[in-house]
Amino acid sequence: MSSYIEMGPLAFAIVMVPIAVATILINVFFICCMFSSQEGPENLQKQPLNVLLGSLIACNFILNIFNLLFVMYDTVDVSLWVLDVSYAATFYTMRTSFTSSLGLNVFYYFQIVPAHQPFLIWVKTHIKLFMYLMLLSDRIFFLFGFIMRVLPISVFISEVDLNSSSVALNVTSGGFEVLYDLILTDFWLRCFYFLVCLGIMVASNTSTVLYLWRHVKRMEDSSSSSALHYQKQKRVAILSIIQTLLFFFSSAWLMADEIMFRFNLFYFDPSGNILYSVVGFYSFGTTIILGVGQTKFRVRAVEIGEKMVRLSHKVT
Repeated sequence: MSSYIEMGPLAFAIVMVPIAVATILINVFFICCMFSSQEGPENLQKQPLNVLLGSLIACNFILNIFNLLFVMYDTVDVSLWVLDVSYAATFYTMRTSFTSSLGLNVFYYFQIVPAHQPFLIWVKTHIKLFMYLMLLSDRIFFLFGFIMRVLPISVFISEVDLNSSSVALNVTSGGFEVLYDLILTDFWLRCFYFLVCLGIMVASNTSTVLYLWRHVKRMEDSSSSSALHYQKQKRVAILSIIQTLLFFFSSAWLMADEIMFRFNLFYFDPSGNILYSVVGFYSFGTTIILGVGQTKFRVRAVEIGEKMVRLSHKVT
């Protein structure tokens, strides 16, 4: 199809470089906060919260490093293999970031809503084991797609379109046929996986909002400490809903881009710059949500801001 939607290298650089640099710097600040040894209730975080936060922060950092590399790739010649590996690593990281977002969402659900059903009670009791297994299984699951992407091109692939979400194959032998079937199976499994994740996030957010709504009057009329706890829970619920929307639009874009290429519906985004921009905005949005939602990060940012104000007053 001759017509297509495209984002030029200059526009991509103008949009993505500031976002990528800002996201990297903010996540470096988060990393420093994670390893700080300050005392105080705001610095005490339960496991597996630290693991989930660390996973999201690492994913956001890596995604924007690769986005800066993609800006550079638009200006210099790089090998096909480097482009392919960079692409595969970016979307492997993006997909594992989705699972970390899901884990954080579910973790806060169990922190707010009492569990009554036997299965939910079991999950809440073994929440650390459940989260660790989910993160490990996720990385193994998406590693299959990563390997399919970076297999030696000269041996397995006769035609590659790096500007799409998948590999186009000329099936000329039984080996190519098997590889094509594996790639197609991986694609449909990922579609099913993201639908399940979305369903879990919507269900947990709905349950959390309904629980807080039923108890809003009782909490607001109770002691100041309970009211403060309620305000924290309400903030977590709102941020979880925003994260779910971000997850939905980002994963839907990735799936739509891959479907359009795989079924030749539209020649869309041949350079991949729009897709990488979606990745950049997703990681930037997730970073802002972490900064607003985590007390440790907010408190540390306020402390640094106050020190800078005092320092500027001394200088002047």
